Amino acid sequence: MRLSILSSGSSSFQISLRLILLLFFLNVSQDILAQTNSREEAEQKKIAEILKKTAEYCNKLEKAALDFVCIEEISERIDLSRDIIPSQSALLKSGSGSTIVRRAETFKNNKYKYDYQLIRKGNEIKESRILLEENSQRKFDKNANLKTEVFTFNKFFFGPLAVLSQERQNYYDYKIIDEEMLNDEKVVLIEAIPKPALTQNIIFGKIWIRESDYSIMKIEWNQKSITNFWVLEERAKRYKADPEITTITEFWIEKNTIRFPAKCFIEEAYINKKGRKFTRSETTVYYKDYKFFTVETEIWLE
Repeated sequence: MRLSILSSGSSSFQISLRLILLLFFLNVSQDILAQTNSREEAEQKKIAEILKKTAEYCNKLEKAALDFVCIEEISERIDLSRDIIPSQSALLKSGSGSTIVRRAETFKNNKYKYDYQLIRKGNEIKESRILLEENSQRKFDKNANLKTEVFTFNKFFFGPLAVLSQERQNYYDYKIIDEEMLNDEKVVLIEAIPKPALTQNIIFGKIWIRESDYSIMKIEWNQKSITNFWVLEERAKRYKADPEITTITEFWIEKNTIRFPAKCFIEEAYINKKGRKFTRSETTVYYKDYKFFTVETEIWLE
C-alpha cells in the first residue's frame, strides 16, 4: 500500500512537473513568436518607408533637368586561353620550308576613352559618344559606338529607376539585408527580388541606400539581369563550370541632390566543381570630369 501511495504521489509530481515545463516552453515559444512578429512588423514598416522615400528620389531623378558631359574611360582585359581550339591556330611555312604554328592571341587588353554626353529632349533621353582614344592612339570619331568586346552597356545613370521607381516597385519583393557604413555614410542594404508570379525578365539586385536622404549610392546587379545571359551559360558548360558574373555600379558624384555614376565594374568568372575560379574578363568603366548644363537642342561643342 505504501509503495502504491508513493508511486501515485511520484506520478502526480511527474505530471505536475511536465505541465509546468510545458507551460514554460509554451510561454517561451509565445514570447519568441511575439518578438519575431514584432521584428517582422518593424522591418516591413522600415521597408515601406524606404520604398516611399526611394520612389520620391527616383521621381526627382527621372524629372531632373540636368544634362551633362563627362569623360568615360574603359579598360577591358580578356583571357581567351580556354577558348582557343586547334583550328584557330595558323600553320605557316618558314623560309626554310618547315612548318611553324602561330597561336591565336590569348590575352587582350583594350583601353578606350570617350567624351560621353547624356541629353534630354522632351521625353526622349539620348546618350552619345565621341571616341577620343583607343589603346593609346588618339581618335576623334563622332557618334561612336562602344568598342568593348565582351559587354555593352548604356544609361547607367538611370539604373535606380529600374528597381526603385514607383511603377517598378510593383514587380519586386524587397528585404533588408544589413545596415552598414559606406564611404563614411550610414547606408541600408536592401535586395530587390522579382515576384514569383512575374513572367517577364527584369533586372534586379542589391542596392545600397544612404539613410540621410535615401539616394542610391551603389547597385550590385544579379547576373541573371544580363541580357543574353544564356550565352554565358553556354560558355560555362564548355568550361564545365558555373558562371559567376559580378556587375557593380557606384554613384559617388553628387550634384543638386542627384547622384551620378563614378564607376562600373564587370567581372566575368567561372567556378568549376572543385571551387576553382577562372576569370575570363574584367571590364572597368570610370566616369570623371563631369560638366553639367541645361540644353534645349542637341549640340556638341568642338
